[in-house]
Formats: sequence, C-alpha cells, structure tokens
Amino acid sequence: MTRSSVGFLLLALTACTDSGTAPTLNVVSVGEKAAVQQALALSFGSDSLFSTLSGFVLPFIDQATPVPNAPGDTTKVAAFQLEVVAGALSAGVFGTLAWRGYDATTGTVDTVLLVVGAGLAPPIDDSLSEAFAVNLLGSGTAWIIAQAPDSSIQTWRARAGAIHITNATFGSATRADLGGGFTIARSRGTIVGDYHTTAKLVPDSATTVTAAVDFSAGVEGVHLRVEGAP
Repeated sequence: MTRSSVGFLLLALTACTDSGTAPTLNVVSVGEKAAVQQALALSFGSDSLFSTLSGFVLPFIDQATPVPNAPGDTTKVAAFQLEVVAGALSAGVFGTLAWRGYDATTGTVDTVLLVVGAGLAPPIDDSLSEAFAVNLLGSGTAWIIAQAPDSSIQTWRARAGAIHITNATFGSATRADLGGGFTIARSRGTIVGDYHTTAKLVPDSATTVTAAVDFSAGVEGVHLRVEGAP
C-alpha cells in the first residue's frame, strides 16, 4: 500500500460515522473518550503508529469493559483488531486501550495504557519491547501515560513483557465504501487475553514502572478490516 493510499484511508476513516450495533452498558461518554484521546495525543505527537491508530481505530472505541483493581477502583479496557489488506499483501495489529481515573471536572485521566502486537489471528503471543514493526510477527510494544490534573503528561515505553490474545469473536460487520477502491468493515465483539509490561520513562531513563491487565473474562472489542488497492 502506498503512502498516498494510507493517507487517503486515514482521512476517509476519520470522516466515517460509527453506525454499529447499539451501545451496551459499557458505553464511554463523549467527555471521557475525549480525555483519553487528549492524553494520547499529548504523549505521541506526530508518531506514525499513533497517527495510524488515531485514524483507523480510536474513533470507533466508544465501549470499554470495567476491570476491577486491587485498590478498589477500576480500569476500563477496550480491545481491537485492525486488518489492512492491499491486494495480496496483508498486515494486522491486535491491541488494547486501557485507562483509569477519569476526572470530568479537569477533563483528564490519571493513567492510560496502550499495548499493541502484530498478528492477524489468535492466538497472539507477542513480546513487548521498545522496537515494534507491524510486519514482524511476535513483536509488540506498550506505552504507559500518567497525566496530572493540569493535563501535563509523562510517558513510559515498554522494555519487556508480553501481550497474549487467546480468542476474539465478533458479530456481523457493517460495511462502508470509502471510494477510490477502498472499503471498511467494522464489527463489535469480545477479545480475550492479558498483558504485562515493564516500561522505562521517555526519554531514556532509569525510572521504570510495571503494569498488568488480565482480561481473560473478555472485554469489549472492535474489529476493523480495511481493503484497498496496493
């Protein structure tokens, strides 16, 4: 797929309305979704992977499953699968977006975790590290973002860990013609797995943090398949 083709797809997907299945009780409010996206944007800036996810995936994450934490609060977890097919070529990413500590008054979230791994179908067992390539099966990476009430952020990048996706089931797809020979199919469902990571503060620092989320009971998931000419 050419750079211009990817750019076209990103613009089309951003403009595409989400007319999927009816929201569940795990629906994410507009304000909370905006807070999560703001924290990610402040952390990533012009990062190419984030640009891709913000165009293909993030607009469609409006449902997340609360997962209890030991301190008594919850982490909201949404998982996703992205497939991009261009002729005989294909690439895929599984990932999870998780956050906790949303404050409607400040419009911030305490912590955001984004974990991705390469692969087209479960089971996925990818090692997490700083390096990641969507076409390198077995590779994955993660970011941990801490945000203060004034919106300032600190970011940690994975140095070790793993993401496991053991199962993914989805319902019927909603399809849209994006023009120019491109189509998108979107379906909702459930993704099962877990991840754990040790991450180092960016820029390179001796300061590390750890994070782990077990979603073996399944969490809200969205599957996006984009097809177009190579």
